[in-house]
Amino acid sequence: MSTRQNFIIEKAILLKFALACFIVITINTLPVSAEQKPLIFSTWEGFEVDKCASIWLINKFIDQNAKIRFYPKGKEIKEGILFDTPDAKFRRYFNMSTYESLIRHYKIKDPNLIYIGRIIHDIEVNTWGKKILKETCAIRDAVNKIIWETNGNDKVIKKTIQYFDSLYKGYSDASKK
Repeated sequence: MSTRQNFIIEKAILLKFALACFIVITINTLPVSAEQKPLIFSTWEGFEVDKCASIWLINKFIDQNAKIRFYPKGKEIKEGILFDTPDAKFRRYFNMSTYESLIRHYKIKDPNLIYIGRIIHDIEVNTWGKKILKETCAIRDAVNKIIWETNGNDKVIKKTIQYFDSLYKGYSDASKK
């Protein structure tokens, strides 16, 4: 075989390999469809505004069939996509809330969701500083009231999802005017 033929064969093999890699990467990064199993998100027990907003975002805009699993605080979690725990990919950082890390990862561009993210940032990251947005304290207090007055994970989730649905609708309606 000539050098040219070897070169062409090597290029064909590399091209097939590159195509196979592209297909694998594309399949692994496609959004979840209704036919796929629901995503499982896992976290520690206990609620705060950022976790409630993140659960709402997951259930409404990332995977409507997602399952949220709770584990005792401090227990190693070996199942699902970790969020709002110290070692999770989706967690609060020095400059970003858990909610914002989900927005960024899932490339969510809805301006109303991003604005809610600014509020969550103001609550969770700007903990001790003067609040930047006028509605921050009212939203923090409303969600905390739900958390403190409601017993059971499912009930807290249900009530905070209703709250964030209403908040989102209000911002969506206002942006249409």
